[in-house]
Formats: sequence, C-alpha cells, structure tokens
Amino acid sequence: MTAEETSRGRGKFHALMTRLYHWHLAAYCVLMGALLVVNIFVGGGWWSFWPMCVWGLLLAFHFFYYKAVTVDDRWVQERTEDLSLRSYDLGHIRDIKDRVESEDPSVRPPSERNV
Repeated sequence: MTAEETSRGRGKFHALMTRLYHWHLAAYCVLMGALLVVNIFVGGGWWSFWPMCVWGLLLAFHFFYYKAVTVDDRWVQERTEDLSLRSYDLGHIRDIKDRVESEDPSVRPPSERNV
C-alpha cells in the first residue's frame, strides 16, 4: 500500500467519522427537542430529563471517541503552535524547545536516562 493510498484511506475514515458524529448530534438535538416539547404539553414532572442525560452522556462518549480517532499530524502541529502563542511564559517554552533540540537528558523519558 502506498503512502497516497494510506492517506486517502485515512481521509475517507475521517470523513465517515465526522459524518457519523454530526448525524448523531443532529438526531440528539431534534429528538430531545421534540421530547422536551412533548414533556411540556403532557406534564407530569420533568421525565424527559433522564433520557436527555443518558443520551447526552452517550453523545459525549461519541464526541471523545470522534476527537481521539480523527487527530492527525496537521491538527497536532496547529494545536502546538496555538498553545505556544497563547502561552504567557514564552521564555519557558523556548527553554523546553532548546532542551529538546539539544537532546538534554532532562527531557528524555526516565527509562532512557543514564542513571
């Protein structure tokens, strides 16, 4: 399998995961809105609260899964740049970057350090 085919496959997977998540979110909004309207007209307490909570929790898990599997190198690079630009202590960030580039032992995992 070539790099182009792998990239194309990842793109299709990313598109599928995005589409599935957006369908799930739309279904939640529409159906919970309808359930809330029915609850208001029927009365009898706020019984629609529990289905909203359970489905909302499932939707949250779906969101976390969606975000976890759709991370790519471009997103990581953008996020890293965004965090470094928003940092209030840019000197500290530069210090860490310099230590990583100079392969300082303090930035290596403990298992790789010479103890």
